[in-house]
Amino acid sequence: MPRMIVLDAMGRLDLSVIIVTYHGDRLLANCLDSILRVYGEAAAGMEIIVVDNGNEASTWELCGKYGCVKYLAAHENLGFAGGNNLGLTAATRDHILLLNNDTLLHGDSFSPLLEFLDAHPKVGIVQGTMNIPCGNCLDDCGTDMTILGIQRHLHRGMPTATTILRPRRVFAAKGAMMMIKRQVVDDLGFLFCDDFKSYYEETDFCHRARNRGWQTWFVPTLPIDHLCGATSGKFPRDEIWTQYFRNIMVSFWRNYGLFGRCFTLPCFMVAAFCRAPRALVAALRKLSSPNSI
Repeated sequence: MPRMIVLDAMGRLDLSVIIVTYHGDRLLANCLDSILRVYGEAAAGMEIIVVDNGNEASTWELCGKYGCVKYLAAHENLGFAGGNNLGLTAATRDHILLLNNDTLLHGDSFSPLLEFLDAHPKVGIVQGTMNIPCGNCLDDCGTDMTILGIQRHLHRGMPTATTILRPRRVFAAKGAMMMIKRQVVDDLGFLFCDDFKSYYEETDFCHRARNRGWQTWFVPTLPIDHLCGATSGKFPRDEIWTQYFRNIMVSFWRNYGLFGRCFTLPCFMVAAFCRAPRALVAALRKLSSPNSI
């Protein structure tokens, strides 16, 4: 039996959905169509904000075909971090959902997240279930962090159809489908660090929220499809690793105490050197510029 869509007192889905896109009209159209197909009339009461990092006329025209979509053009490619920060300026609801443009809904995957947030005052961030369609396997079901600074991407690669998933507290949620209470953003003062551009910004956000007493949870939902890397695949791999390493080191330095800075951060750097030494060196060069940390 289909679950009831959670509406607020005004008969709306109390949700601001922010979708950042970059030269991805086909992906965006498929994503928006899937939202409208699932939520029907309720989608009109949802706040859907598309941030166009490519500032494309075709993307503006596409969004104009959807009456429920607010279109924002970025003056330059702000990355995932800056794009979502821009989208947040237009968001008015108490719950904010960050959703990748390379995702597809097949049913009501949003209501369980809304219900969980409303039922647990200390939980400020939740992530639902994502399926990687090329292998019908799970994307990350949240992330844990080891004392060595290595992330554990939970259940990734396991079969979507047969893996038993339960709600669990995690260190961080994945930004491709991450729902946040507005209270958390208000408490922290901002969403993402603009200088992160893309990669690790959502984990940094969850870490900052954790330091303020907020919890992050993975909550099983009807899986949405996530193509994974449909946008990041447009950029050179070395640049991606360099930015990723740079952001992690900055986040660790800002968010960890003395032990994390003196132990966890150096352990991560050793692991990063073993994985991609040139990228780590490039990241360290980036950090040598003034005001990097």
